[in-house]
Amino acid sequence: MPRFFCPACWHDFDEDLVHCPSCATEILIFWDSKDRVEKLVLALHRPEPTTPLRIPWLLGKMGDSRPVAALIETIRSAEDIYLARAAVRALGETGSPEAMGFLESLSHHPVKMIRRDVLKILEGSKGVG
Repeated sequence: MPRFFCPACWHDFDEDLVHCPSCATEILIFWDSKDRVEKLVLALHRPEPTTPLRIPWLLGKMGDSRPVAALIETIRSAEDIYLARAAVRALGETGSPEAMGFLESLSHHPVKMIRRDVLKILEGSKGVG
């Protein structure tokens, strides 16, 4: 049976509703007020685990700097190291000064695969320019 989630509070329910039973958000109006990047940033917080793992990759490929702050927060708060790694790679794809500065702060990250990805991104960015 499909599950539905409120994009504002992530409460789940088993039927397609107009209003979230938890926070009363009018779901379609809320969702239609967001552009593609904003929707993807919201989906970083979706409680089912597979969607958030795909979102950083999509955000990185879009080359938009707007999700940088959300990706940084994802790295800081992620309990899933693979989600943090996906967000690191997405930050590298944006190439924004804010993203690169944050990645530099991760160059001594305690998790080897994060550290390795960060160093690869930073080395690649020095060859550009």
